[in-house]
Amino acid sequence: MTQPIIPTLESGGKPLPTFRSHVSLVLCTLLHGFTHAYGAILVPLYARMKSDLGLSHLWKASLVVTVYGAVYSLGSYFGGVLADRFNRKLLLGVGLLGNATAIIAMGLTHNYAIILLLAVLAGVFGTIFHPAANALSAAHYPRNPGMAIGLLGIGSGLGYFVGPQFAGWRTQAAAWHLGHISDWQKPCIELGIIGLIAGIIFLIVAYDPAPIGVLRKPVVFERSLRNRIIKLAALLMFRDFAGVGMLSLAALYTQKAFGKSVQQSGLIVGLMMVPSMIFSPLAVYLSPGKRRLPALAMILIVGGIAVIFTPFWPSRLLLVALCLFQTLQLVSYAVSDGAMLERVPPDVRGRVVGIFLVIAGTFGSLGPWVMGAWVDCLGRQASNPLAYFGPFALLSVFMCVSALSIRMMAQIGPPLLGSEIGAFEEILPSTMDGVM
Repeated sequence: MTQPIIPTLESGGKPLPTFRSHVSLVLCTLLHGFTHAYGAILVPLYARMKSDLGLSHLWKASLVVTVYGAVYSLGSYFGGVLADRFNRKLLLGVGLLGNATAIIAMGLTHNYAIILLLAVLAGVFGTIFHPAANALSAAHYPRNPGMAIGLLGIGSGLGYFVGPQFAGWRTQAAAWHLGHISDWQKPCIELGIIGLIAGIIFLIVAYDPAPIGVLRKPVVFERSLRNRIIKLAALLMFRDFAGVGMLSLAALYTQKAFGKSVQQSGLIVGLMMVPSMIFSPLAVYLSPGKRRLPALAMILIVGGIAVIFTPFWPSRLLLVALCLFQTLQLVSYAVSDGAMLERVPPDVRGRVVGIFLVIAGTFGSLGPWVMGAWVDCLGRQASNPLAYFGPFALLSVFMCVSALSIRMMAQIGPPLLGSEIGAFEEILPSTMDGVM
């Protein structure tokens, strides 16, 4: 007769991760990819949308992405409240299903007002992800939550790669026709359907340590901690603006200054995200304990210095320049999220992530609209790479300013866990010996 699976306990009483913990982390990372793929899928398609929908300016197309990001961020505190009280697996699965459905619906209408409403709906469902996923991933690895967040960060690079690249590829390669669906809408429908399938698999396979139907007793979110998180977000929001704004700026820059096609632009924007899938967890691994905050400051400052030189790079080295900045930018998310969640009690992590995103994410979501409007203002100069020095310089300043956040991070307090284990010990196969 098969013996029931009982999680192995360490000396401090914290459960070791099980095989289902590893599977759940992988699935959360996959959902992370879908979340950001949906947020970036329209980025290389602004010109196509402008033409097809009869829009007068590019900023109206980029506004769709801004609306999605703004709603995604503004609702995050409510998402954090839900994540701290209800089953996070259920929240994440329903969130992806709703997000995917809204993206599919964008591919079925040519009404600009309805597309904006669908962006709101997608943001409402997407807002659940980060509070619930960050809290759930950290809960599976109680002795090393920072490393779990670092691995979860792989999903952001994956999503930002797949979204633009898939959009550019399928817009030009999809040969199927149905009704009045335009080429730019086909990737929305296709990736949306794939997301529906992934959401169903997640609901069946993933695992939350808190059983379904159990309402966790709410823990007080202390005002002093909330105020420190607000101050931290008020500085890191400049980093968020730089990262989200860079997506739209890079797509427009490659198309207008270098004459790239939609497919080429989508490929470039996607590829500049790929290195972060390796370097995000690696950066967290190499910066445990007291190294975490100095590493964060260095990443932000170097990223800020790197981006200001982008207009001076020749076409053949453009991808290198974009990869350098975007890798540092996305790596900073993994390091800062890990540092923040290591310093707060597990029972308030959903609300911590939520209130952080309300401020930093909402400000960051203005990036696509600002960059679209800026490129509109360039007029005929948009074909000159040096004309883009202004927006790239703004992103540079914002990255460097955000480095001041390490002082706010330190004021949250020291990591709640000591360095009792190595960074990867909880996720190595040896930790599964007690449950296999």
